[in-house]
Amino acid sequence: MKQNTFRPRDLLNKEVAGIYGVARLTDKARAAHAGEIGSYKYGADSEQDTAILAFLGISAETFQEAAVRIDHDVKLGAWILDNCERSSEEVSKFNRKMKVWWQSKMPRDEYSTRRRKLAQEKENRRLFWSYRDSWFWHKFFRP
Repeated sequence: MKQNTFRPRDLLNKEVAGIYGVARLTDKARAAHAGEIGSYKYGADSEQDTAILAFLGISAETFQEAAVRIDHDVKLGAWILDNCERSSEEVSKFNRKMKVWWQSKMPRDEYSTRRRKLAQEKENRRLFWSYRDSWFWHKFFRP
């Protein structure tokens, strides 16, 4: 028996259309269409999806059809922005609202742990590039 390994992107991912939750909604729509959504919920069954789709003014069926038909996130994002008729100010306000909602749903200790982990990953990348650059300059341009 095949084990379901589907996991949608994070709610605070803005890769599709620059709107929180749309990337996750896209993953869930595609998985639901393929019958591989597992225990996740899509459309009217999900509080998150309902809020995002209401903001976009797009039905779950229309969104799913577009997500399946347009397999590139940038092109799908352009389609969404063309069809939702929301200003950048409205998108920013919605993003702030979604972030606060997400933080209120996540247990405080888990949220803090995740923030520390992301900050450490960022610091590790910075240190790696700093070390790599200093190695390069010392290796080839010795004083």
